[in-house]
Amino acid sequence: MNSYSILIVDDEPDNFDVIQSLLSAESYKLHYAISGEQAIASLDKFDPDVILLDVMMPGLNGFEVCKQIKAMSKWKSVPIVMVTALSGKEDLARCLASGADDFVNKPVNGIELRARVNSMLRIKKQHDRIQSFSKLQRHNIHSLSTNLNEIRLDLAAEFSTEFDYPLDIILETTEHLTKNIEQLSLPAILHILGQNNRSTLQLRKLMQKFWFYLHLVVEKPVSNYDDASIPKSIIEESLRTRFKGLAKPSNLICEIHDAQLAVKIDHFRWICNELIEYVLSNASSNIRTRIFGEIIDDTFHFSLSTYQGNESNPSIAEMTKSIQLNPSTYEERELKIGLKIVKKLVNNYDGVFLLSSANEDETTVYLTLPLVPERLPIMGSQLKTSTISTHN
Repeated sequence: MNSYSILIVDDEPDNFDVIQSLLSAESYKLHYAISGEQAIASLDKFDPDVILLDVMMPGLNGFEVCKQIKAMSKWKSVPIVMVTALSGKEDLARCLASGADDFVNKPVNGIELRARVNSMLRIKKQHDRIQSFSKLQRHNIHSLSTNLNEIRLDLAAEFSTEFDYPLDIILETTEHLTKNIEQLSLPAILHILGQNNRSTLQLRKLMQKFWFYLHLVVEKPVSNYDDASIPKSIIEESLRTRFKGLAKPSNLICEIHDAQLAVKIDHFRWICNELIEYVLSNASSNIRTRIFGEIIDDTFHFSLSTYQGNESNPSIAEMTKSIQLNPSTYEERELKIGLKIVKKLVNNYDGVFLLSSANEDETTVYLTLPLVPERLPIMGSQLKTSTISTHN
C-alpha cells in the first residue's frame, strides 16, 4: 500500500496536532511547515501528494502561497485543500480563484477531512498514471515517426489488395452459381447468396473507408473551431451505436475531462468508432473496458483499454509495458485499414498514436489530440466520471 505524503501548512502548531490526530488511522507521511515561505522552500524535500493549507497566516497568506505553488510547473498538479475559518461566499470564491482544488472549514471535522484528502489523492494518482503514460509515448516518438510516414506510402496501395478479397469471392461464387444453378439445392443457393451479400457489405465498408482516406490525403485539417469536437458526447454516441441491440458489457467505465478539441467532429467520430470497434471486437464476457480522456500540458490524452475482469485495475505503465505498433496484431482486414486511417488522422493533427496488444484480452490504444487554443481549461478543472449506459 502506498504511503502518501501530506504537507500541512499552518502557523499554529496546535492545528497540526489536531489534523495529525484526525488522520492518525491512515498510513500517511505527515509533514509540517510553520509558514508559507517555509512550505514553498520544503516542497522538494517533502514531495507532497496533497497540501493542506491554512488561509490566515502572517507573512504570505494561504491565497498567495497557493498561487505561487500553482505557478510552478513541477507542483501545479499537486491538489491543495484550503483549511479556513472563513465561510463567506466571497472568501470561498477567493480560495478557488487562487488555484485551490478544495477547502475545509474550521473547526475541522474528521470525516469531512478524510473524505477531502482521499478525493484529492485519487485525482493526484490518476494524474500521475497518465503523466507516466505521457513520458512513455515521448520515448516512442522517434520510432513512431517511421510508421506514420509509412502510412502515406502504402495505405492507398493496400486498399487494392483489400478490395480484391471480397471481389474474388463474389466472382467465384457467382460463376459457380451460374454454372450449377440447376443442380444446386435451395439451401446451397441461399448459402452462396449469403456469401455474396456479406462480401458486398464488406466492399461497401471498404469503399467508405477509401473515400474517407482520399479526403484526408487531399485536405489537411483547418483550424475551424466552430467544428470543434466535444469528446464526451461523441464517445457516448459511439458507444450507444456500438451496443445497440446487444447485451450491455459487464463493466464499461468512461472518464472524460471537459475539453474542446481542435479536431473536426466527423474526424473524432471516425476515431472513436474505429477504436471502440477494434478494442471491443474480441472482448469476452469477463473483460473490463476503460476509456480515459484527460488534459495534460495543453493536450488531450485519450486511451481505451481492455483487461481481465478478475484482476485489479492495471496501472498505465502495466497496460503499456510492451506498447508497439505491430501490423501483425491486426486480425481483421477491415480493422487493419480502419486503424491505419486513424493513425493518418492523428498524424494530420500532429498527435501521437500508440497501440499495445499483450494478448487477445488485453489491449490498449492511446493517442493525443490538440485542444482549441483560446478555450484551454484552467488548472484544477475537475475530472467528470460517468458509467456509460448502453440501454436505448
